[in-house]
Amino acid sequence: MMLVALLLVTVLGLFVAAELGQRKLEEVRRQVERGAQREHALAEVLQLMSQAESSQRGSILLGDAGYLEPYQESVGKIPQALRQLNQAFAHADGRARADVGEVEWLSNAKLVEMAETLSLYRQHGPSAALDLIRTDIGKWTMTQLAQRVREIQAQETDNILAASRSWQINRWTNLATTSTALAASVFLVLLLCRLVVSYIRSKERETEDLAERGTELELLVKRRTEELSQLSTHLQSLAEQERSALSRELHDELGGLLVAARMDVSWLEDRVASSDPEVQTHFKRVHEALLSGVDVKRRVVENLRPTLLDNLGLFPALRWQVADTCGRAGLHCTERYPPEELSLTPEASIAIFRIVQEALTNILKHAQARNVEISIESRHQSLTVRIRDDGVGLPLEGRQALRSHGLAAMRHRAMGLGGQWHVFRATGGGTEIEVRLPLEKILATTSALTSAQGTTAAAG
Repeated sequence: MMLVALLLVTVLGLFVAAELGQRKLEEVRRQVERGAQREHALAEVLQLMSQAESSQRGSILLGDAGYLEPYQESVGKIPQALRQLNQAFAHADGRARADVGEVEWLSNAKLVEMAETLSLYRQHGPSAALDLIRTDIGKWTMTQLAQRVREIQAQETDNILAASRSWQINRWTNLATTSTALAASVFLVLLLCRLVVSYIRSKERETEDLAERGTELELLVKRRTEELSQLSTHLQSLAEQERSALSRELHDELGGLLVAARMDVSWLEDRVASSDPEVQTHFKRVHEALLSGVDVKRRVVENLRPTLLDNLGLFPALRWQVADTCGRAGLHCTERYPPEELSLTPEASIAIFRIVQEALTNILKHAQARNVEISIESRHQSLTVRIRDDGVGLPLEGRQALRSHGLAAMRHRAMGLGGQWHVFRATGGGTEIEVRLPLEKILATTSALTSAQGTTAAAG
């Protein structure tokens, strides 16, 4: 900041010096111009007076009235020349104005003397006029006028020379000052450039350090993200295992208890064999409660771990899930699956099932849809799952939609299998979810992968 301030002060000083030099130069120019105007005005007056005197005397001596034309012309111009002379010396000092006043007085006296001489010439003839001329009054007046004019011109010339010398001195002074300020400015500019280059290099080093630290942080974030993803995948796997264990326990234990209870109630009903309507009503109510308990048990077990998924495979489990969901919600569902069941890993099967299940749940909660389309196809070394509806679609704020826990769970399940997950507004309205999973990571065996490739080629 100090260097910049010094540079600004130097530049300002350079500007001030240049401005002062320009003003002094302008003042000298005005002085020279005024001096030239004054000398011109003095010379004009003296020339007109000389011209008038020569014309007047020539006319008298030669007795020719034609010689009076220059005299009359000069006499007519002299008042204007005297006014210009007064204007030229309007701002002069007192001495110069006094000299100009004397020139004006001598000029008027000369004009009076020449007018009287011409009057005598016209009234009494040439002898009377020549007698007045021989008195040397006109010569003395003209001599005094010429002398005074030369003195004033000499003074103006001295003033012009003094102004010129002053301008030369000021010029060299300003040149020295300007050169010094310019040299200082160049030095400060070079120093400032050096500091700027040094600052830029330091910033570049800081940027490189920040980039390295940013790269390190990105790697750290990537490692932490991978660790969290692995942890989340592990937790999902544990949750599915817990669900599977709880499903088996409910199916085996609770299912056995409910079946035993139904058998005992049926035995009691047979042994009692009562015709009492109230007793029969209570037995019927108990049977219905036990049947409802069996249905609840079956629904809970299927939600925890679909038995069809383990017994028949992914596609029958999806057909049951879609039929149950769409049937309860009154949706029109369209399904498209490969012609043959794929031998998928248990992790892939349950992940795809949960993705479709979560998508259907979101459709029921938010989409307000009437039609749902679910398709699974195997081609180009990948398994593609699409769930499309004709509902209200995603919110305009896409981030708000992506912050949904259900969508986040679907995305994580797909990425956990090495796949890709996309959600976007469908072309005709509604929402479309697309999941692409690599076959090499979701098929149970290599032979299954070969079979799936053959199925894809046959379908193509």
